[in-house]
Amino acid sequence: MEEANIKERSKEEPNQATLRELPSRQKTIKIDIRVWSALKNMKAENETFNDVIKGLLNQRTLSANKGQISLIKYSRKSMFLTTSYRQEQVGIEFEYNDVKSQQAEFTLDLKINKIFLGKKIFNTSVFFGVDSAHKHLNKAYLNLYLKCIALALEKEFRISTKIYFEEKAFTIHFVERRDENFENISKWRKIYYDYNLSEDSFIRDIEGPLRLSEEEKASEEIRGSIINSASASIWQNVI
Repeated sequence: MEEANIKERSKEEPNQATLRELPSRQKTIKIDIRVWSALKNMKAENETFNDVIKGLLNQRTLSANKGQISLIKYSRKSMFLTTSYRQEQVGIEFEYNDVKSQQAEFTLDLKINKIFLGKKIFNTSVFFGVDSAHKHLNKAYLNLYLKCIALALEKEFRISTKIYFEEKAFTIHFVERRDENFENISKWRKIYYDYNLSEDSFIRDIEGPLRLSEEEKASEEIRGSIINSASASIWQNVI
């Protein structure tokens, strides 16, 4: 696992700190020294900076407002979704931040845990053929992920995304719609505008995965793994 170390920059850049990931790949991001100091203050005696950052990514929303840092700590909520491809029913067990009534300031940080298909239960790396760092490269993953996002938003805030569910006789029924709707960022943007939903959530939960799926290209090894994965049995074009 890559580890991160944070250290202050040299005297030439007194107001910057640098985050470095070691050892297999090296990436550098610049953060304001005040953010670095805040991370340092959050760190417990036996924690590393890597532990603090992972905790923030997994369980909390970190936002900067006028130079001030605020933390929202979430518990996690689990849900189950069923959908169909090629007349095969697929079940998805997923979890996300329990955002309760924080409609204007939240992130879902949604994670798919298990896939149920036929008589088998798959972990996500086996079903999609990629690890968590490359899951957005599999189109089946991206579609299922966005369907889970739609369900979570509808359940948490009692809204209608109009791209997945409809109300009928007090029961939520699945509506077959073009799957392209889920990857249309303008539709998501309108939903977030119409219901005044969190800008942080739009950026991290919607825009980020969609952007990565367009910008990053799969290596031949990853392409082969995705094409030979279980997801290819139900999804026509997984990559």
